[in-house]
Amino acid sequence: MMHIVETHSENPDFQQFVDFPKGIYLADLPKFAVSESIPTEFHAGSFLLFRNDKVVARASLYHNPQLYYKNQPACTVGNYECIEDESCAKAILERVTQEARTLGANYLLGPMNGSTWEKYRFATDHEQPPFFLEPYHHLYYNEQFRKAGFSPIAGYYTNIDTEMVFDHPKVLIRTQEFKETGVIIRPIDLIRFEEELVRIHDFNNLAFTKNFLFTPIDLDSFLRKYLSAKAILHPEFTLIAEDKDRNLIGYYFCFDDLLKIAHKSLIVKTLARHPNPKWKGLGHVMGNLVVKKAVALGYDSMLHPFMYNHGTSHSLSENFSGNNYRNYLLYGKAI
Repeated sequence: MMHIVETHSENPDFQQFVDFPKGIYLADLPKFAVSESIPTEFHAGSFLLFRNDKVVARASLYHNPQLYYKNQPACTVGNYECIEDESCAKAILERVTQEARTLGANYLLGPMNGSTWEKYRFATDHEQPPFFLEPYHHLYYNEQFRKAGFSPIAGYYTNIDTEMVFDHPKVLIRTQEFKETGVIIRPIDLIRFEEELVRIHDFNNLAFTKNFLFTPIDLDSFLRKYLSAKAILHPEFTLIAEDKDRNLIGYYFCFDDLLKIAHKSLIVKTLARHPNPKWKGLGHVMGNLVVKKAVALGYDSMLHPFMYNHGTSHSLSENFSGNNYRNYLLYGKAI
């Protein structure tokens, strides 16, 4: 017999929600290399599915009032985990769907922990080894979502560059053009790291505003999320671009793939440039500097993760010899 219990972080049974993944994954998987974060922002409830008094599935509902899909309000289902049983998946997802309806949502999207600033998407293959901070889920979750009435609404992919080619003539020409206009590209200042993050926060709302499903993040949440990144940042691979008046016009944020032991690999976490057409090519210029420095320091590959199939990063990765490494899907359904 199945029944569903709603829980919250202050409830005694919430620990069962936190611990459930430990029972359905091998303990040595990279999934557990970094502790799980269950965001409180936009959190509208968490649910545990019991069968014969044993937890067999869990999910959270997030209500982000700024999130719209097809110009209609949308909620998201996140923190999803389930045993390989279609009936269990259907039951927990239907409960989240019902709750989303009561909040006035016309669509339910997932997996997404409230916004694209948090974890979202399911991988569709595990053919290549996982990389540092890449979310890991059972592949059968894709089929469970489909059987519960969800359909793919967006595709994403990770590319890998193993050729590490740099100094393409066109990129060098653009580099010189930027220099002549007074553009400076420098490493991020770790001494003034919080001040740098404040600038980046303001810039993100300009650079990403047209991205699929983008919603703004407040400064306090942004700082809480990214101040800890200082520990894994390599400043020579995290670049800030400024115009002649020292306005921020772009940045390139990388860190080491800490899961790679036999060789050195970089992960491109985020890249962004000012949307003004006069800064076209800035991402290629910054990327060229990163690749050149990485080769000099003995890196033999770079990962460009989670690129939207219709996003602006597509051509950038391909121009740096990017080949497909893994694919991902985001799902949604009208409710």
